[in-house]
Amino acid sequence: MTSDDEYGRDAASKASPDVVKFPQSRVRPPGGSTPFRDLGNSKLANTLGALKEQTTGHWCSSCKGIWFGTLLETECPVCGNRNG
Repeated sequence: MTSDDEYGRDAASKASPDVVKFPQSRVRPPGGSTPFRDLGNSKLANTLGALKEQTTGHWCSSCKGIWFGTLLETECPVCGNRNG
């Protein structure tokens, strides 16, 4: 049986100092306090009639915004950037 520490965790569940924690998904990145620029939907998403909930957001570094399309699309509908 393991002994509990002052917070009620057992010794086996403590993280090793060698373990690097994965970045938290709920933490805003620098500059994340401002709303993102919505670049709209891709041509394919519009052709398929995909709902906003059925599309995936893709970042465009040239436009500094997010466009929405199908999972495997890579080209920004605004500027044509294919490099994220």
